[in-house]
Amino acid sequence: MMTGTGHARSRRDEEEKKEEGKEPQEAMPAPKRVEEKADKKKAPPKLQTKKVKLYSGARKTARATASIYPGTGKVRVNGRILEIWEPEVARLHMLAPAQVSGELRARFDIDVKVSGGGFMGQADAAAMAIARAYVDQSRGNEARERMNAYNKYLLSGDPRQTEPKKFGGPGARRKRQKSYR
Repeated sequence: MMTGTGHARSRRDEEEKKEEGKEPQEAMPAPKRVEEKADKKKAPPKLQTKKVKLYSGARKTARATASIYPGTGKVRVNGRILEIWEPEVARLHMLAPAQVSGELRARFDIDVKVSGGGFMGQADAAAMAIARAYVDQSRGNEARERMNAYNKYLLSGDPRQTEPKKFGGPGARRKRQKSYR
């Protein structure tokens, strides 16, 4: 039985093969390596995927990312078709940019991913992302003017944030009442 490290064993095996007259084979000769590199360069180019543009929207702590690509006018939010989104108030808010855009909706599909915040913050963020996508795909400033006429916050965003809580009370502004009588 042989003992020792694997390195020593492999050297002994090579010596035994040489004694028997068998040369150990090299792993790969140098000319083959060069040919393989040349073959790799001749490989067919990868299939090109569709160009997808991303647009962002934000409201309070909600963040949305919309991806737009040529299609038939479907709008999906987090994988669900927008027409069956609940609650209805949020659905109507997210549908507004699609309705204002007019004929653009029929030419493009939009997928929106939304996270964070509450349901209305998410609706505002998604609406902003959808509106930015439609405006970027349109020619000229007509779509931008229509969006701004409908709601100025669809493209620029609403800067209002909740005020942080302070010490001395349960909320941002409310303090404990004092009575001097």
